[in-house]
Amino acid sequence: MKCIFEFIQWKKVTVRACHLLLVFGVVASLIFQPSDLRTAIYDTSNYFYYIAYGLLVYVSLFFYFMTCYTDPGYVPYKRIPNWTGGMMSTSDDDDENEGNGQQPVTTSNNYLRKCLLCNIEQPLRSHHCDFCNRCVLKYDHHCPYLETCIGEYNHCYFWCFLLTTDILIVWSIMLCSGSFVPFSDWSSWLHINKFRLFAMHVLIISLCATTILLCIHSVFALTNSTTWERVSRHRITYLNRLPNEDLNPFHQGYCHNFFYSFLCRRIKEQQWDIVYKKRVEEHVTLYM
Repeated sequence: MKCIFEFIQWKKVTVRACHLLLVFGVVASLIFQPSDLRTAIYDTSNYFYYIAYGLLVYVSLFFYFMTCYTDPGYVPYKRIPNWTGGMMSTSDDDDENEGNGQQPVTTSNNYLRKCLLCNIEQPLRSHHCDFCNRCVLKYDHHCPYLETCIGEYNHCYFWCFLLTTDILIVWSIMLCSGSFVPFSDWSSWLHINKFRLFAMHVLIISLCATTILLCIHSVFALTNSTTWERVSRHRITYLNRLPNEDLNPFHQGYCHNFFYSFLCRRIKEQQWDIVYKKRVEEHVTLYM
């Protein structure tokens, strides 16, 4: 067990060190080779340009490490939440519970999920992460690039990281594309511009990945949903037993979802069951 823990810790350090090397490698290629950024650094009258770029690099790294080192919302061991609503369990365990050591638990007033691996009763929207071996509040996914879970407390930092990184990459692509040295001979052009060409490939691939993720998680933030709930809806008991398969029991309006629930995190884990119950009751009343 100790060896596994040490391996996981080294894996985290390695992944995050690689991210730093990648970022500083691209920035160094723009600084130490002819580019608009290099020109701005040596031109004292244009100090705002390189300060703004450097600040954007810093903010992107800041949100990266905030996402990595913020507790995503690990559920304390032997924690029993104070439930006030929810859905009663009326049938056998679903596939999701069986596959992850989680079982539904029926009480007199509410529907709970019990994690046999953590030996706790899970709050609504929490899920056991097999990589971290912990239950996480409002679990979204385990991110291999950050080597941490994305959950209740760091999802907004993850979204900010994607946004700032996307802007940084677009700016870097503009700088890199303007720094290529023209040459009549093809082999000489490749030799002269090999580092710029490598940086451009890295930037374009990164832009595709971050843009797709930014769009997806922006939709999740606006609709108050998660990757796990979208992908595994048919296996999640509190979702697959709803009266309408398209019903989102946590949707409270796009502005409310994004600013109040997502960015400000004003709805805590103990209140998701209240939101859930209210939303389901409204839907049932509307279609009666």
